[in-house]
Amino acid sequence: MKSSSVDSISIHLTNVTGTGATQLLESLLPALFSCYKVHISKIFLPATGSLSHYSPVSRSTISYKYNRYLPRVASRFLECTILSYKFNEKNPILVLGDLPLRVSARQILFVQTSHLITPDFFAWRPNALKYAIARIIFRLNLNRVSAFIVQTEVMKAGLIDSYPSLKNRVHIIRHPVPRWLLEANSCEFFRKPLHNRGLRLFYPAAHYPHKNHNLLEKIEIGSLINWPVESLTLTIDSSCNPAIQVPWLNCVGTLNSAEMIEAYRCVDGLLFLSKQESLGFPLLEAMYLGLPIICPDLAYARLLCGEQAIYFDPDSIESLQAAITLLKERLLNNWLPDWSIQLREIPKNWDEVASQVIDITLNSTDSI
Repeated sequence: MKSSSVDSISIHLTNVTGTGATQLLESLLPALFSCYKVHISKIFLPATGSLSHYSPVSRSTISYKYNRYLPRVASRFLECTILSYKFNEKNPILVLGDLPLRVSARQILFVQTSHLITPDFFAWRPNALKYAIARIIFRLNLNRVSAFIVQTEVMKAGLIDSYPSLKNRVHIIRHPVPRWLLEANSCEFFRKPLHNRGLRLFYPAAHYPHKNHNLLEKIEIGSLINWPVESLTLTIDSSCNPAIQVPWLNCVGTLNSAEMIEAYRCVDGLLFLSKQESLGFPLLEAMYLGLPIICPDLAYARLLCGEQAIYFDPDSIESLQAAITLLKERLLNNWLPDWSIQLREIPKNWDEVASQVIDITLNSTDSI
């Protein structure tokens, strides 16, 4: 238990149930609780998902589960507006679930989704209305936030372009790979001889529309002979298989940390299809392991991966096939990527990240 003279804060994460955000907080939360600079007096948890069972390391921290009785969009709107009084107190509140609350307490918002950035044009796609409402909530409450934390320069620029009043309130904090990978035995990962076999590729991503799994449905049976692939493992349920005509496509469902390590141990490279990311954890994971990366030729990927990745047009199956073929050719010539420049910018551990988050939480000025 920390001294009573240490500043106290509350943490709000009632909306964190998605795979990527959950994985991040499973690494960040223990570091926040172990930070000597603060005492976490309250933590507001989701009622579902793995974080609903999170047990604070400090016995003096009070945990609350936020139950939802309405459809999620309606529930979130009410939570962030007329019901926000439930979270109002004199201590600063660190909100880890993307949308600001309508509170008068000093509020620091951790933004982990790129869907809050205003799109170039509105299209009726899956979840389009949900994201539009989220942007309305964000705009309604943004002046209640003292500081915003994002993970990349692309996210910072996108937020400021969409909401110019944020110009001096957005902070970038980079992250290391997840804790489970930092703690893994590096001897488990080694170069696999390629010889005459096809590539073994891995795409760890939940089945969200922007993850672009549906690009794979464009693979034609007649073209399979031209794909130098032995296996492509997707972490989605077999019922969501986007290309049942492709025999080397393996849908294995969500993997735990031990299964993720085993998957990475067996592959030749990471295939990343996503069209929209605030960061892209698997890209960091692959760089940390020294794996080749094939990813979309988009700003978020270019910023993170630089010139070492192999890029493709995220709307073109022919471009993807060409990128995979290029990787096979490079590996046969004993090429390996050099991620040293990219990894130089990454914190060594999550304690560094937690310390930066707490400094911003304690030292930011009151909201405007």
